[in-house]
Amino acid sequence: MKRHFALCALVSALAGCNSEYSYDEIATSFGSLGTPDARYVVIKSGEPLTGTVVPREGGRVLQPFKVEDGKVVGPWKAYDEKGRLVEGQLQAGMFVGAKKTWCPGENPSHLQSVSTLDNDRRSLQDYDCASGLQVRDSTILLADATRKHSARVGEQRTWQVVNGEQKLTLLETFAADGSDKLEGLVEHYNYQGVLVDRATYKDGALDGVFESWSAPEGKPTVPATKLSYSAGKKNGPAETYFVSGWPAGTIAEKGEYKDDRKAGVWLIYGPGHVSVLDYDNPQNESVMAERLAQAARGETRTIGAPRMVYDLDSFAYLQKSSGIDINQWLTSQSRPLITLAADNAYDYLISAGADPKRRDIQGNTRLMTCLAGIDFPSCSLEHMNLLAASEDLKAHNVYGYTPLALFCSRADQLHGNGRENPQAQALFQTLLKGSDVNAAAYGGETALHACMSQRNHGYAEALVAAGANLDAVDLDGTTPLAAAFMEQYRGSKFSRIQWSEEVIRFVAGYQGKSQFTFDTPVPAFGMSVRQMVLENGDTKTARLIDSLVGTAKG
Repeated sequence: MKRHFALCALVSALAGCNSEYSYDEIATSFGSLGTPDARYVVIKSGEPLTGTVVPREGGRVLQPFKVEDGKVVGPWKAYDEKGRLVEGQLQAGMFVGAKKTWCPGENPSHLQSVSTLDNDRRSLQDYDCASGLQVRDSTILLADATRKHSARVGEQRTWQVVNGEQKLTLLETFAADGSDKLEGLVEHYNYQGVLVDRATYKDGALDGVFESWSAPEGKPTVPATKLSYSAGKKNGPAETYFVSGWPAGTIAEKGEYKDDRKAGVWLIYGPGHVSVLDYDNPQNESVMAERLAQAARGETRTIGAPRMVYDLDSFAYLQKSSGIDINQWLTSQSRPLITLAADNAYDYLISAGADPKRRDIQGNTRLMTCLAGIDFPSCSLEHMNLLAASEDLKAHNVYGYTPLALFCSRADQLHGNGRENPQAQALFQTLLKGSDVNAAAYGGETALHACMSQRNHGYAEALVAAGANLDAVDLDGTTPLAAAFMEQYRGSKFSRIQWSEEVIRFVAGYQGKSQFTFDTPVPAFGMSVRQMVLENGDTKTARLIDSLVGTAKG
């Protein structure tokens, strides 16, 4: 202690160990007067200052501060050049621990920022002066002899204040090694604090799953995309989703990437159909392939009759001479010969090595192709009955349509528009026995939806008797009984609502057996069948409904 006092006495003789100084008596060799990081000297001696500085302004004494060897030490509390109150603890002219900056003007009791130094790391929290809510949280690794620049480390967050509420807008995670590279979770939010995308990074590049969401104004958030990355490139499964018109999370497009390029099979969905692209196995669209496909389809010489190859020997010669793989996808429709050939060419193709189970790019078997009506009627009912006896009737194409559902979409044409057709009935019964009657397609539609919209209601009645669900809904919320009023029902695509006495009586027979009523709004129209009938002035039909199921009030 005696040595300390002796040293202080020596210093005091030169600069004043416990002396007080005003701004008039001191100057700075670095920085400005009244700043914590300035280097202070005594004007008279030019020596580094040791003592207490008592600033005065207009006769008012401001917060004194201590200086040792020209550098500020101890508590600091002063206003900066922007009029903000700054306080903290100084050591050798540098803040140690928390440095607090308070808001100027109308909100002096609100923090504007807190900066905390811990060895070589500085954490910073910023606040909104109006509300006092936090708007940023970050940690920085300071530059030193090994790092030329400071670097962000760990989690960094930013917020916005919207209507007095704190809304997260950004979360980033940086590597702990000072490389300033993203490493870990990154999330972006919209101005209302709703998550819009999430990703993970490794060594500064996207690596893992990237997900995004759509957040329309005033509507619930729905998935938008889901992609896989490695080393900054798209690699692996990829999906995009419908953001409107379909249930949330319904896939609109899916496939796979390899090194940022689409690869393999990609599916692009729409109401009632799907487009398929195979990037690894493109279809043969050569002149010879087109010629062979056309020859396989044959021609028709009678309206409504199936196509035929009238010179099978010439077709066989062309097929053998073409050099084309008999099971390859041909033409822009990517169909193998076995699915597009006329009935009478089928047996020859099988004998020549065609795979009877080979499907087209959309997953249609030969029977599905016949029932789907491509080049309709391309197959005879006799031929389809033979196919139904050998094919897997639970199979479905990429959209989810089964042979039974495809039959129902063409039932009136197959049946002969009202005339009894034993072969159509036989085909239907085979399909019914071998199928899942409640199998739903991609848009939620079932075979019963399609059969209900046909004029021949016998097929729909048979489906119901076999256990088909009367309350199944498609993507629009349409039930099979509502579909009975839709002309040319194709999932969510139809031309118009129509009704007749026969349809009214048919549907009325299922009242009490399903949730549908004549007063239930048809989702696609937003009004009930009864209301549509009345708005069209059809009081006769409205009275028929009343007589069958009662009035809306009763």
